[in-house]
Amino acid sequence: MNRSTLLLSLLLTCTVACSRKAELNPLGLQYEPPSGMALLTVEPGQPAVARFEGGLELRMMEGSTPKVTAPMEVILASVGVPMPGKRLNATDGTLPTGPVARYEFQQGTSRTLIYFIPLENRYVLVLYTAPERDYGPGSARVERSLSTLRPTR
Repeated sequence: MNRSTLLLSLLLTCTVACSRKAELNPLGLQYEPPSGMALLTVEPGQPAVARFEGGLELRMMEGSTPKVTAPMEVILASVGVPMPGKRLNATDGTLPTGPVARYEFQQGTSRTLIYFIPLENRYVLVLYTAPERDYGPGSARVERSLSTLRPTR
């Protein structure tokens, strides 16, 4: 084996071994979280929950899917999450999965980003909470990572 073939083989092995892609089977999702936010646990149930390092969480609820314009208070209550403080803003948008709603909240010195992603016969909430000093860079990384979110069923 020549030197360039060996180098290519090593790079390919590292790329495959270093992939952060997570198969979240109980949620029916595939997702590549931002670096530094490794998957901690996946809990099946209603809702199914995936928890990651750094304050990132995905919740998936089966059944009737609310409209993207549904009140966030109702959606959060349906997945067992209390309102995370005072709402700072709310916008609609689109991800590769389709239309989404985006919210930001503040409670004390913490901020929370929430994406509501309606899918067929289920919906996903992406929640990211961090101290205000870490929120900007962390929320930007989470938002960029959402392009990797793919339904697997």
